[in-house]
Amino acid sequence: MKLPALLLLLSLPGLLLAAPPPPARVAVIGGTYLNDIMLDSGWLKQEFTIETKAGPSPVIHYGEVDGVPFYFIDGHGRGKWVATWLALHELGVKEAIGGATAGGINLAMKTRDFVVPHDVIDFNTDRPKMIPPGSLGDEGFVLARLTPAVDPLIHRILVEESRAVLRPDRSFDDINIHEKGVVVQAAGGRFESAAEIAYFKQIGGDVVTMNVGTEISYARQVGINYACLIIISNPAEGIAPWGWDSLTGVYQKLNPAALQIVRRSLPRLAALPATGRVGEGLRVHPEMTAKPQK
Repeated sequence: MKLPALLLLLSLPGLLLAAPPPPARVAVIGGTYLNDIMLDSGWLKQEFTIETKAGPSPVIHYGEVDGVPFYFIDGHGRGKWVATWLALHELGVKEAIGGATAGGINLAMKTRDFVVPHDVIDFNTDRPKMIPPGSLGDEGFVLARLTPAVDPLIHRILVEESRAVLRPDRSFDDINIHEKGVVVQAAGGRFESAAEIAYFKQIGGDVVTMNVGTEISYARQVGINYACLIIISNPAEGIAPWGWDSLTGVYQKLNPAALQIVRRSLPRLAALPATGRVGEGLRVHPEMTAKPQK
């Protein structure tokens, strides 16, 4: 596994140059419902950053649970979008779970429901669409296809483990688990207008959030198999009334359940085959030349 030469451990006061952390082929990228509960889980053992071709990575946590080593990055990378995914690529990660809360657009997808998206519409306006050429080494011209947008094996695991956690608990009887959904990534920086949501609905969006579209795209570009779990925290603007006070109850009830879904999923991700995955043939564009291909 190729590891960066410069690794800064933050687990002790100050910055120490040290040996790399233990390896892991699985990562969890935290969104709203995973940030604090994962940080307080007791699973995280070490913090570090690495240098990438896009600058320093965000803080990366090394953790272990049920014998499975993994890396965790909270807050979707805290604004270091490209460096986050270059760092995971450098560390040898092959499987990743993402997550976020979202606004429900589809009337069948109500507050507290869980959605495992299968496709994406990306209205990002401030982040690079493409990992900078040359950042991944000599891998050819990376121009990713997103059909399918997420890894089918990880997608299935998240569906099955959501059922395994939620269905036995009668207090979750009102919660639906949607096996498919189109997630719209809005530009971010604010909630959407009712007119924007009406447009997203018209073009086929089911839920709206601000970050997982970037993760879907970057994961495919760097060769990491990825799928995500969405919890609907509120109706999207203009769909139904809602207030800030309604969000607290969603987080308090569903964040612990989401953590258990992640826990149950990690051993299955670690056991997935490293090769023969759908994303392998959807990254590198062939040379645009009339010459015979190698």
